[in-house]
Amino acid sequence: MRIICTGKIANTTVGHIDHALAYAAGWQRLGHEVYLMEQVGRGRCTGAHGEPVPFSEWDGRAHFEAVARFYGLWPRCCLLYKQGEATHGMSFAEAVDVAQRSDLLVTRSGQIHKVPEIFEPPRRRAFFDGNPGSTQILFHQRAEGHEPLDRYEFLFTLGLNIGTPLCSIPTDGLRWRPMPRPVLLSMWPAATALRCQRFTTISTWKGRATFQWQGVDSGEKSDNWLHYLDLPGASGQALEIALRVESADHVSDRGMFVDRGWIITDPGRLREFDDYRDYIGRSRAEFSVAHNRYVEFETGWFSDRSALYLARGKPVLVQSTGIEGHLPTGKGLLTFSSMDEALAGIDAINADYESHCRAAREIAEQHFDADRVLAEILEQIDG
Repeated sequence: MRIICTGKIANTTVGHIDHALAYAAGWQRLGHEVYLMEQVGRGRCTGAHGEPVPFSEWDGRAHFEAVARFYGLWPRCCLLYKQGEATHGMSFAEAVDVAQRSDLLVTRSGQIHKVPEIFEPPRRRAFFDGNPGSTQILFHQRAEGHEPLDRYEFLFTLGLNIGTPLCSIPTDGLRWRPMPRPVLLSMWPAATALRCQRFTTISTWKGRATFQWQGVDSGEKSDNWLHYLDLPGASGQALEIALRVESADHVSDRGMFVDRGWIITDPGRLREFDDYRDYIGRSRAEFSVAHNRYVEFETGWFSDRSALYLARGKPVLVQSTGIEGHLPTGKGLLTFSSMDEALAGIDAINADYESHCRAAREIAEQHFDADRVLAEILEQIDG
């Protein structure tokens, strides 16, 4: 099968790249002819200090190529500027020719629908939703910048409860298919020999677009972090966050955590793939809250990042979003909805650590293995 995969790659750090590239690299591994394409507008082409730069001088071009080479996808790649006015990699004519002969276009994020010569010709189109709740609300409200979901034949989502009675998020009659995040397990081997005493995570703080639905505000991830500020002192467990704080009050926001015993590190140092993988591998386990939108609306969302902790054989303790009916919890993967449950989860992991590590890797192999997940997706599309 000839497949075009798209995503935001050119100016995105590695932690947010692996989940997008797992689709393209995974299907190529399974023997399919895969192409990687991305559309960027003038607003994405900025320099080190946020100043506009011409596409021809933009560092994102080199970053896009380096990532594609790392995942073994180059030279079947095309970074398109605006509507094809300029490209990096394949020429626009070559990209259009590929689209006209393609069986499937897969979009996880980006604006490829703004280039009709690429978006329209493939025999089928599939959208992969990594931001459940927001994606559906933006479409329902026909908000500026929403994805044209009704132009895709297949819709997949990491929100495992989207479209079920458990979740109130509207679907506008569209069918959403639950989908676990594919992990290239050979790139994320178990690292049980690498240990530190810290539970860690990589997290944002504030700044994502919010929405309201049925009188309920989607909120920020910070809303949930605030409920667990006292966890280090209450548990006696070393807890670390590679926390991106971009608010005007970033000094005081970081200070809230430090004052209560959290270890705060800079996620900017996790720019290379090995940095990201090693950070997870050196962790004892993951502890993290979820963005409030996932919790409030019980979307059944499960983090791309948490799937990688599991793959590395690291137990995961995360705030419940309604995943319990879809993934095995209690050993290797634990959820919490209160401070008491979070404390109990830390105690449970530490009391039987080795078996939790084994269970974590087993969950990754059974539920997130890219070979199986991606094959099943194509079966649904071709079925």
